[in-house]
Amino acid sequence: MTTADTQRKARRGEPINKHTAKNGRVSYWFQADVGVKPDGSRDRQRFTYRTKAEAQREYRRITSEVAAGRYSRQTDLTVAEACDAWLDGRRGIRRITLEGYRNDLKPVCRHMGGKKLAQLTKRDGDALVEWLLTEGRTSPKHARPGSLMGRVVDVIAEHPEGVSAATLKATFPGEDVHTCLSGLIRAGRVTRPRRAVYVLADAATSDAAPRGVKPVSVRATLKALTSVVQSYVDQGALPRNVIALVERPADPITEHDDDPAARSWTVAEVAAFRASVADHRLFACWLLSCYGMRRSEVLGLRWSNIDGDVLKVRRGRVAIGNGTEEGLPKSRRSRRDLPMPAELAEALRTLKTRQRAEALALGLPWSDDQLVATHEDGSPVRPEWYSDEFGRLRERAGLRRIPLKGLRNTSVSLMLASGIPVHITAGWHGHDPAVSLSIYSDAQPDDLRAAGTALYG
Repeated sequence: MTTADTQRKARRGEPINKHTAKNGRVSYWFQADVGVKPDGSRDRQRFTYRTKAEAQREYRRITSEVAAGRYSRQTDLTVAEACDAWLDGRRGIRRITLEGYRNDLKPVCRHMGGKKLAQLTKRDGDALVEWLLTEGRTSPKHARPGSLMGRVVDVIAEHPEGVSAATLKATFPGEDVHTCLSGLIRAGRVTRPRRAVYVLADAATSDAAPRGVKPVSVRATLKALTSVVQSYVDQGALPRNVIALVERPADPITEHDDDPAARSWTVAEVAAFRASVADHRLFACWLLSCYGMRRSEVLGLRWSNIDGDVLKVRRGRVAIGNGTEEGLPKSRRSRRDLPMPAELAEALRTLKTRQRAEALALGLPWSDDQLVATHEDGSPVRPEWYSDEFGRLRERAGLRRIPLKGLRNTSVSLMLASGIPVHITAGWHGHDPAVSLSIYSDAQPDDLRAAGTALYG
């Protein structure tokens, strides 16, 4: 008998059974001994698959692994349970990083959290991507009974002519009304007809159809889910990582995408912004951002970290859920001492004098351990408010739209364009030199024009 005949005979002897359900769906199953139970009896399990070929393939794999002593029982956890277990096992990472993973996995749990992880298919991953791109932005967050957002909406509804931010803050003392209002505006529940005055949005706007999230958010969710599934593959609880096969959506490119420097400003634009915020109470903070400091570093800076004209970056303050957390900088490179330019040192001295006067007027204690970025009443500036305020100031100045992080991009790009060596630029900004070139550096139109002129000139 030839080898081929032997293999065909073995395949015919495989105990694959066919089952036809009442709805006509056909499946294939087999039973196999996979080990011994704690009581000494044999552990016989049933395995079901959609096709006979898959059942045959899995039968050979499972029986081979059992014979070699390498078989691991597949997990019976749901997707939501697997995500929770994976998050609980993440140690040695910053809390904000863990919170980022948690947020990335929330839509996964919402969309298919009850599905068995072992039954997950590529088709499920593709369906998740489609749902995220078309409906993933829907969220009941602003409508939770008793939430701050719900209570703020109720108060605004009582004032159809509009209610001021000051009134809302007085109505909810000690709560972060500014961030709440920003979230309601983004959700389309509230509009701001004039500065610091809020009204409910039109019903047509607030009841708008579900919207999808951006491709970058989908990629982040798929990356986190891939890590979750891969951890169970590595444990032997899953045969393969089907989510790794799901195609990641790319950012759309249109004929109107003609501004490659949309993440940063030119020298002239930065100068215009600085001039427009010169009378802002937190002018010193905006200068810190213009000089390339991270938002977390600006908001975590304390007066005790300023020694003469040297600014010591030692702490960072980030948003986590509904609160904030202050801790060590993002990385070892982030810990640095920066000799301040004269204008920055002067702006900080002015803000410090003003804060002392405000504390005295309100009868509040003040010390060098105070945060630099605070409101008039001494309360810390929330990260979300700082980003939103930058957007308002940029719009008021009539400048091209960039995110707050774009000021850091601008600082890196302008330093490199000025001929400052990359290792010094990286040292100032607190990251690896390779990061300066690959992520934060943007070629400005004037740089490209000079390069073209110099080519054959």
